[in-house]
Amino acid sequence: MAGGLAVYLRFSSGILLLFCYLAETLYGQGSYAKQAAISEAAGKIRLVANDSRPLAQALEALQQKYGWRVNYEDPQYISKLDLSEPKGPQDKSSHPEVEQRVPGGGNFLVEFSPGPPPNAAPDEQKTLQLLVDSYNRSGNPGRFELRKDKDRQEQVFDVVGTAAHDNQGKIAQQPVVLDSPLTIAVQERTFSDTVDLICQNIADKSHVKITLGIHPLGLDRTNVTIGGKELTARSYLFRAMESTSRKLVWRLLYDPESDSYFLNVHQVKRP
Repeated sequence: MAGGLAVYLRFSSGILLLFCYLAETLYGQGSYAKQAAISEAAGKIRLVANDSRPLAQALEALQQKYGWRVNYEDPQYISKLDLSEPKGPQDKSSHPEVEQRVPGGGNFLVEFSPGPPPNAAPDEQKTLQLLVDSYNRSGNPGRFELRKDKDRQEQVFDVVGTAAHDNQGKIAQQPVVLDSPLTIAVQERTFSDTVDLICQNIADKSHVKITLGIHPLGLDRTNVTIGGKELTARSYLFRAMESTSRKLVWRLLYDPESDSYFLNVHQVKRP
């Protein structure tokens, strides 16, 4: 009975999170693009994004086109310089449930070269580094780093938010929540319980709340075994994802209204 209740509560929470996500997306469609556009001409590939999180939207487009696995993490957007009201035609009286602050991103364009052979994909690491460097000069909110853990056998990168405007209006470095060193007992748990445990440990250590949001069906019933001493939360999360035998990526999205994060997990499909 207790297990059934836990599944029901998780399902209900997932539906609520999904509704909130869709509501925000629909609300912004009056000004933002549904997805980033990739085109090729004159030996150059052009990527155009237009979103409250244009860098995340650009990574999603590259993932869909080339099958690249890239995790994404927001910094904490605490300054009004990095935030905006949702853009759309609705008014507060008719849609009060979606009246909330969101990251104040917008247009972002970057060009890069394709691979040397005809129709070949561009070099992944060079392209991602160019993407991050171009974004950091674009005037959109947040500053990011491209990272790759040398211990990973798979070609998986992390785009990590490391800075944003502070309350004095200056760009300031921030502690990165998934860099938190944690000690977790080795034990078999479901994937969702494992992620919940990682998030709870982060909250206990850094006092930043993270909630598991959208994730593929079946992960609530998929068992993984991880644990260790003084490993980063990012390392535990990656090991848990690899233990599912699925190609997964995470999107760690900061919610300025609740001063907390939502951790969404997505499966990468072959292009």
